[in-house]
Order: sequence, then C-alpha cells, then structure tokens
Amino acid sequence: LPHHVCAIALILCLWTAAANAQDATPVELTSAEQSELARIENYMNDIQNLRAQFLQVSARGEEATGLFYLRRPGRLRVEYDPPFPVLIIGDGFLLHYHDRELNQISDWPIFDTPLGALTDTYVRFNDRLVVTGFENRDGLFAVRVVQREDPAQGSLTLIYTDAPLALRQWQVDDAQGLTTTVTLFELETNVDLDNELFVFDDPREQQSR
Repeated sequence: LPHHVCAIALILCLWTAAANAQDATPVELTSAEQSELARIENYMNDIQNLRAQFLQVSARGEEATGLFYLRRPGRLRVEYDPPFPVLIIGDGFLLHYHDRELNQISDWPIFDTPLGALTDTYVRFNDRLVVTGFENRDGLFAVRVVQREDPAQGSLTLIYTDAPLALRQWQVDDAQGLTTTVTLFELETNVDLDNELFVFDDPREQQSR
C-alpha cells in the first residue's frame, strides 16, 4: 500500500504489532487515580454519539484532516478531506476501509480494534480494554489501553482535558514504535446524526449485480 494509506489506517488501530510488543498487565493506580479513571469512564458512557473535526499527523509529519462521527454501539465514520481518497465506516458489525482511488476495500470486525472497542455499548476500563498507563499532568489525562484478548495488536492512548472533561486526542503506536496522533476539534456530543452516515455502500455488491 502507498505510505499515505498505511498512515491513514493507523487512525483505527489496524496494524500488526510485534508479538511481544505489548503487555496486558494493568497499571497500579492510587485511590485518587482510580477515582479519576472512573470519572473518565462515566464521561465516555454518557456519550451516545459524537461529531468532530480532526487533524491527523503521522510519525513522518504527514497531515490529514476530516470529520469523525461515532454512535454506540459499533458505529463510526471517518471522512478524510481531499486529496486523501479514503472513507472508513463502522456499520455495527464490520469496519470497512475503502480507498476510492485504488478501488481497494478491506473489512475487519469492528470490536476487534481498540478504537472500535470504545464504540461498545459500555466502556469498562480493565475489562476488555486494559489500562497499562495513566498520567495526570498539566490539566490533561492520558489513558493508555490495550485489548485484553489480543494485546499484540498494539496500544491506544486517549488524551482528555480535565476542566471540562473532554476527549481531545488519541495516539496510536505501530510495530516500529512510530506514533500517529489524531486531535479532535469542535467536538459535539449527543447530537442528531443521520443513520446513512453509518451505512457502507459497498461497490462490490453493485459490481456483482
């Protein structure tokens, strides 16, 4: 795949990490940190859907912008602005990755990806998503998670502002230790979203008719 496609794929943690790259051992937290983590968990579970603009920066400094939508359970949409010809849709079951320029489509079970797991009906830290790192610094929380069932997929770090509490960024680490960062802007939660946003119009079905 072209390098820009590989970089874009990282937004949804669709990478192959080294087999021993991650460990699913939960980090030890103080009582205060446990309370803060519970507060973040409650915040996440209060969000039934969201819409935001995003800026993605790869480890090579390549930038891409677009719109990000999420609806629980299992639905999301990533629309990249031109010139990136990529559309990513989670329809509740599968995550569809469509490069319209190359006419390539890939599908994954949405809940098999760390970010996809965040679209589950409820987010429970240290259940399916194991917290392996937690920091509270300069008004920001950083929560690093891996999937309990398959930690070798890699890690996802979620960044939140404290006052007000809000999801602002996530960072994905690939098998080479390179980091892709996605920052959210103009974040709106629990707004009306068209159902059609989460329907993948599969060109493969049209071609088979």
